Amino acid sequence: MSKHIQSYSSIDNTIGKMNDIELNETEWYFRDFMFRNYNTGVLQFDMEHIAGNMVKTYLRYRNAEPGHIASILRVVLENLISCKFLERRDKFVRIRDGISRLQCGKCYYICYLGNLEERLCLRCKSNELRTFPKKS
Repeated sequence: MSKHIQSYSSIDNTIGKMNDIELNETEWYFRDFMFRNYNTGVLQFDMEHIAGNMVKTYLRYRNAEPGHIASILRVVLENLISCKFLERRDKFVRIRDGISRLQCGKCYYICYLGNLEERLCLRCKSNELRTFPKKS
């Protein structure tokens, strides 16, 4: 199983306003985006269109500068490729081996983990993860 890089501070980033909180938050939304699409059979994404799709999908990004979102996503995508959550094929990315939505039994954080990733909460590192209940 691959390990997820939880702190972005180890990544040399030269983008001015970017910080760990913003990177982690964007990663969470991107993982949510991938999970929702994976469940509808969409397995591959053009890297150039991900930022625009996230702006359309999430209210959180409606007023965000598209170029800034794209620059954050470049860092997030590289991290997720390096930890084996995603694989790159030309200008496309895809989930390597499925994705699950889990909830931490300790801090109740919702985690979206690839099937090849270590089963640890992305927030508190607990291994007390449960399948997130589906809507009734």
